[in-house]
Order: sequence, then structure tokens, then C-alpha cells
Amino acid sequence: MRDRLAALCPEQKGESAVTTFHGLGLRILREHHAAAGLPAQFGVADEAARLAAATELTGSDRDARKLLAAVPEDPDTKQALRRHLAARDLVDFDSLVELSAALVGEHPAIAAGLRARWPRISVDEYQDIDPVQYALLRSLAADGTGLTAIGDPDQSIYGFRGADVGIFSRFAAGFPGATTVELTQNYRSAPAIVTAAMQAIAPTTLVPARKATPTQAATPTQAATPTQAPAAAQDPAVTFHEAPDEHAEAAWIAAAIDQLLGGASFHSLDSGRADGHAHGKLGLADIAVLYRTDAQATPLGQALTRAGLPYQKRSHDLLARRAGVPDIIREMRLETPATGDARQRLRTAVRALAATRGERDASVIDIRAAGELLTPLARRCGPDLDRFRTEISLGAEPDALDPRAEAITLLTLHATKGLEFDVVFLAGCEKGLLPLRLPGAEPDIAEERRLLFVGLTRARAKLLLTCATRRTRYGADRLAGRSPFLTAIDPALLGPPAAPQRPRKPADRQLRLL
Repeated sequence: MRDRLAALCPEQKGESAVTTFHGLGLRILREHHAAAGLPAQFGVADEAARLAAATELTGSDRDARKLLAAVPEDPDTKQALRRHLAARDLVDFDSLVELSAALVGEHPAIAAGLRARWPRISVDEYQDIDPVQYALLRSLAADGTGLTAIGDPDQSIYGFRGADVGIFSRFAAGFPGATTVELTQNYRSAPAIVTAAMQAIAPTTLVPARKATPTQAATPTQAATPTQAPAAAQDPAVTFHEAPDEHAEAAWIAAAIDQLLGGASFHSLDSGRADGHAHGKLGLADIAVLYRTDAQATPLGQALTRAGLPYQKRSHDLLARRAGVPDIIREMRLETPATGDARQRLRTAVRALAATRGERDASVIDIRAAGELLTPLARRCGPDLDRFRTEISLGAEPDALDPRAEAITLLTLHATKGLEFDVVFLAGCEKGLLPLRLPGAEPDIAEERRLLFVGLTRARAKLLLTCATRRTRYGADRLAGRSPFLTAIDPALLGPPAAPQRPRKPADRQLRLL
């Protein structure tokens, strides 16, 4: 976003504030710390600091973890932890928005000064804001003059974080002078993909009379309208494949990717798994594999590794909560603050941890993976180590993805927002995963369907849906099969899978010299 704004408005480079609600809250509290009752140099508590504070409150590490798990549902526990952190000049992640919203709401002069600084406010993904974020926005936007909200209620997928899609539907009531502009043209996806997505969301859509007109020209294998599915073709834009289990599903995806790439290795060509015809037309970075739960990534990653296909993986979790990240941050703090930027310090910390623990220690795998995950962020932060640590506390894992990496992207469905790829595999389109059913809990069917809709609409040219007949979950082998959500899609639209096949070899064999 910053790069796009700089390109569009070079004369205003650096003048626009581009941040998250939590980043905005941090900026406001830094500038008005005295009014908020905070010291000038207050810090943002990371996971290690929260655990340490909880341990002091409870007396044991085990009870501390129980306390932290109870914080989201227990206001008294939340306040006790926050008071304990405040005594150490720390503010936790959620407090950044809550404290700044309270500050701006209680100090009209501060609110007026902020409104004068930012007369125009644009909020992306408006369907995912929560009541506290809305309160802060109302204080900054006043009557809404200069406010633009962009969003799609059918892509509201963060209810588990407190997001309230009803705020989107109440926008016109909250800002009576608002003008609504409906964007009905789809510039991303092939017509058949648009059709499949529209059919999938139709049973629970929050957009009355929803329309989507694809702007891409339909090829003979993709011809379709938003209401009519194309006939099955040899290479359709949308396919469905059911595998015996999750390992067979992962192996099929790896082989299909290899074939789409035209053979990622000489072994692929020599074994007949790929024929090389597509070589150069598609790159690793053009392909994503999406899934509902992070546990699905293990067999997928193993299959890609066996096939010699590099990948980068991410989820929607906060960076600070990813395995290995807290260890690296602690190690970076132990280093003497002599020389080197964030990237150099990161490398040094990873090497030191690996050397101390030994390469045979299982945790070193997480350390190295976390180091790769943090590298793009460290590169952006340069010599500003404080910014590096703060952004880890503020940012979600998707912010660490390196778009320049020549690797397949593995993503949870929640982490796909705002992204698009030429080819998308959506693994685990099956019962128990879409919608996700957890022991002792009923899924929000409408939000789960919206999550599928988000995944489907990430694909530009080709969408491959897969599922497993049986899958191991919670230590038991369970029957799965295709997701009930897929019944909303016309069966004729789900073309036959382009199963990896051994290409025909010419009668005269050629000698390949290496």
C-alpha cells in the first residue's frame, strides 16, 4: 500500500499514514502518553513479557498459561494482567486500540487535532473491524466527511477475533451522508472461477442481488456466465479431486504442481511426471496452496519437499506467537548493541541459538523457520531494531511474507486476504474442515462459507479443489469426503482433475546430455 501511494502521489511521499488500527493506536498513545497516563518510553508487551507477568501473578508457569488462555473471556483476569503490565511500563496488544479510543473519546482537543492532521481517512477491509476499532474511527472521522470505507461483507472472516460484520451494514445509518458505490466487475479471475465463487456464497450472501461480471476474456475451456456453468473440458479453469487420505492428497498436489511447471527437476522429466512443455510459463511464486487449519500444512510441506519444490508458509497468527520467534527475540536482546542492522542481528541470533542447542535439537528446526519468516521484516526495518521488535508485537504473520521469494506459498485461508495467484490449490474441501468442526463447539456456518468464498476468489487462472476420503484428526482416522458447501456449485462446473499423467514419448528416443 505504501509503495502504491508513493507511485500515485510522489509529491506527498511520506505524508500519508498507512497502518493498522493497532499501529494507529500505538502512534496516538506515543504522542499523548501523558494524557493516557503512560510513561514516555512505555513498551508493547510481547508474548514473553505477558507470560512473565502472568507467572508473577499465579506463581507457576503452568498456571500462567491457563491465565493467559482465560484473558479473552474473563474481563477481571484481563484487567489484573494489564495492571501488572502497566506497573512495568508495558501495554499489551489489545490495549493499544482500547486505550487510544478511550483517550480520543475523553479529550475533544486531542480528537480535533488528529482530525485536522488526517482530514481524509480510508479504511480497507471494513467488514472486519470490531466495536472498539469503530469507536476510535468515529472519534477521528466525526460526521464522516472525508471518510471512505472499502469492504465486502461476504469476506468477513474474523468473527473469532471480535470482528462484527454488522458494523458494515450499519455504515449508512452511522454516516447518513454517505454515498454507496457497488463494485461489480471482477478484474482478477477467469469467468469459470467467478461463477464457482458466486454459486458457493449464494446460500448465505450478505449482499442482496450480488453481481460479479468477469472482465477476463473466456477461453474455450473457461466459457461461463455468472449463472451458467461451462461444459467439462480437457483443461478447465476449475477442477475437483478426491484422494484416499491427506498424504495422497498432498502427493497429488505436488505432482500436479510439478506438471504445471513443466517439470521442476530433471527427475520429473526423466520419470515422465512432466513433459517440459509448460516450462517458463508459470513460476513457483505464481502458485499457492490454501487450507483451513495449520495442521494440514505438514503433509503438504512434506510432499512438496519430496518433490523438490521450495515453499514458504504462513498463517494468520501473530508473529510473536509463532514457534521460535520468542527465542530469537530474546537472543537478539542478549546481543551487545554494537553494529549491524536488524537482518544481520537476526542472522546472528539464529546461528547462536542453533550452535548452543545443537542441530539435533528439534527446536532448531522452528528457530530456522522463524528466522526465514522474520527476514523480510528485518530487511524492511534496516537498522531500526526498535521498529523491528514493535512490528513483531503489532503485525500478523502475513506481513512477513516475502513476495520476491521464488517459492510456492502455503497459506491458511484466513491469511489469504488481499492476495492473488495465477494458480490456487484449495486443499481439504471436505466435511469436518469446511465448515470446521471442533470438539464441543458448533461452527459459524455463514462465516465458514465466507471463508471458502475468500479462498476461491484468490485464483486468477486456475482453481484446483481437493479433499480426502479419510483424514487423521485428533489422533484418529476419520471419514471425510467432499464439503457440503460444494453442493452449491454446479457439478458441471467442477471439471475433471488434470491428474498428473506420464506424457507420451516419441517413437525415436532422444539422448539427453547433462
